[in-house]
Amino acid sequence: MSEAPTHPDAFPAASGSTTIKLPESYLRALGNRFTTDRLADLLASTIKPTFFYGSLMLPDHLDYVLRGKHGEYAIAARMTPAVLYKHHRFGLYGLSFPAVLPSQHDADTVSGVVLFGITKAQQEYLDRYEAMYTRTAVQVEVELLDGRKVMIGAEVYIWTTEVYMLIPREDFVWSIEHFVGSTVYPRESDTD
Repeated sequence: MSEAPTHPDAFPAASGSTTIKLPESYLRALGNRFTTDRLADLLASTIKPTFFYGSLMLPDHLDYVLRGKHGEYAIAARMTPAVLYKHHRFGLYGLSFPAVLPSQHDADTVSGVVLFGITKAQQEYLDRYEAMYTRTAVQVEVELLDGRKVMIGAEVYIWTTEVYMLIPREDFVWSIEHFVGSTVYPRESDTD
């Protein structure tokens, strides 16, 4: 694994080993693929699925934000990898989470996860939690269990705050590995 990029205004790396172990619940979410029928059931909700591209891709972190406790496997089971086209992820000066903005370039993509089955109360809470962003309807690509890729409607939180906070793309690339390896992400020993 290559070393995570650094930037003087990025969040600090944790001391110790440079090998970053990603949480099991996140790896489970990345391994999820749904059948066509299961996807149709998940999409039947009146609330669109939500595409996450930063720290909230981690089921344990998302569950803590939504419920104040860790029960991440139930959330991980309702997640699957997704790709958002014609958008770009930026690091933010002095902050541990990224931002996404639309792009004019077809080649710009953002990898993340989509969460199905969010409740209205959870959506309203996320709207307050993501106060520097605006929830926006988009299309994301997901891969089905049979390998086919389909576009589905989802919502994503787009950065709507000051653009001067964006770290130029050539200077820093935000990654989940870098976040998990930072002092910002709580270790199991921190939450026991």
